[in-house]
Amino acid sequence: MAAQQNYPRLVIDAGNSTVKFAVVTRPGAKLQSAGTVATEKLTATRVRAICGQTRARSAAASSVVPRITTILGTSCPSVSLIQTSSVLNFRTDVDRRTVGADRLANIAEAVRQFGNNVIVADFGTAATFDVLDGRGWFIGGAIAPGLRTLANALSKRVVQLPAIDTKSPRTLIGKNTQDALRAGICGGYAGLVAHLLEQLGAERRRVVFTGGDARVVAKMIRRKVVLDPLWTLGGIAVLGALNTREPSK
Repeated sequence: MAAQQNYPRLVIDAGNSTVKFAVVTRPGAKLQSAGTVATEKLTATRVRAICGQTRARSAAASSVVPRITTILGTSCPSVSLIQTSSVLNFRTDVDRRTVGADRLANIAEAVRQFGNNVIVADFGTAATFDVLDGRGWFIGGAIAPGLRTLANALSKRVVQLPAIDTKSPRTLIGKNTQDALRAGICGGYAGLVAHLLEQLGAERRRVVFTGGDARVVAKMIRRKVVLDPLWTLGGIAVLGALNTREPSK
């Protein structure tokens, strides 16, 4: 267990669209949200300011954006960056060299909370679906476009189609172009998610939704899920503690 000297610890989840911050005041304490910043707007100055505001003595971070990885590595005190070579709290037979740190963190939190038989679906710019089997092994998963990524793709590629929000339509028979787009995108996305969950064994596993669009997607499908916006941050905290060196006495 990481020493008390490493706390408060800043926990950071840097994705393609947003960077989320939380703080842990002591080992085993509940995460406290410390804000969100758009990825494109995050600077070293902003990171240092958040470290100061939270009085962080150390940091644990996951980043899928090289520019942000560099900023975090130089702006946070005693930062532990989750990498493919990091010590894990689970076993796996996947090719770790190709798995994002955020996916490893999601499985780490699944192990901490449930132990085995979990599907974690993380809905961001991309949507990841990762499986923890009955042995407590991470056996892999699937990656699909995120809901907003899918919605934005049509408006960018087809000039005459308008940009739309991702609010669930009342009916799948649209009476105008915008409603027809919502019907096709949201209705189709619900089918994609439901099919993937079925194929990944959701009937015999707990299902967790996290990420920026998790709540929206949860409303689209007829399935009981655990909805937790801080799930990935929780896993980063778990792996950060495992990969932090004890301070010398």
